[in-house]
Amino acid sequence: MAIKRLHPHAERLLASFLAILIVYGVIIGFSSRSNTSSSDALDTKLSSSISQKRINVYTQISSVDPLKGEARARVEPWPLDESLGYPYRSGWMPKQDIALHVDAVIGSSAKGDNLYVFPKDVPTGGIDVVLDEKSGSASSNVSRYPFDSYTFEVPMSATYTDAKGATQDLPILPQDYTKAIDTFHVDMKHVLWTDSNRVITNNDKKSIKDATGEYNAGIANSVFTVSRSSSTRILTFIILILMLTGLASVTTMALMVASTKRPPTLSALTWAAALTFALISLRGLFPGSPPVGILIDKIVYFPTLLITLVCSLSILVIWTRRDDYVN
Repeated sequence: MAIKRLHPHAERLLASFLAILIVYGVIIGFSSRSNTSSSDALDTKLSSSISQKRINVYTQISSVDPLKGEARARVEPWPLDESLGYPYRSGWMPKQDIALHVDAVIGSSAKGDNLYVFPKDVPTGGIDVVLDEKSGSASSNVSRYPFDSYTFEVPMSATYTDAKGATQDLPILPQDYTKAIDTFHVDMKHVLWTDSNRVITNNDKKSIKDATGEYNAGIANSVFTVSRSSSTRILTFIILILMLTGLASVTTMALMVASTKRPPTLSALTWAAALTFALISLRGLFPGSPPVGILIDKIVYFPTLLITLVCSLSILVIWTRRDDYVN
């Protein structure tokens, strides 16, 4: 039994759907890949290389302000040895007088500085800090949305007071426990205290040796890179396609009407005006509410809005002046 072929227009439409699904699947597949396994392997190697009488310090980036170049973070010390303290479900009890210094713009310590003292036998939790953006990155500009990214460096050091009242270096290991942030993806890298541009990797034994030496001496450094998530970029791209599609539709209609190949009907005028106002609504759908004047505004949105407005007005003028067509 012969299979009835579809109309050529329907076949082209189905082929377009299939191509879009394939491209979409490939993009989602690549964007969903994660380097969590390699990060976990590095953390395991670093953990096994330094003293177990230490505290792990977990840093969680909770929000990012691209205009200020700042990020809010929660820092949670977590003792691994009972001689240092006992962990609770959402806090811990220090068994020594422990001091933690976090280099940040704004801290929440009792003295208003960035030195946090955790007294012995006093139940406590974490601390809130505001991190300043690391300067020198060309991509740390919201104008590059959705390809803007921001880097935050978090140096820290820890000490404790022993039984004789002497201050000792407290081994420390920085960790990341950032949850999902709206429109952003956060990636944490271990770097050296003495050289923040030197990233610690599994394959670089020298960097691991240098890092563990610093951790055992009670100093640590890490860099958080905050960039727009793949979902944000995909949605932004779709919105831009919708804008360009609306532009193409109105431009085509205006050219057809101006060349008398289509009548300047009231429905065409209404449709052109509706698309013009729809473009204004589309701009508000950009994830993360980027400020007006970003690069894609100058390249796509502003020209699209202006051209669409001109086309709509042209159809209006032709509709009001020509009386040889009937709606």
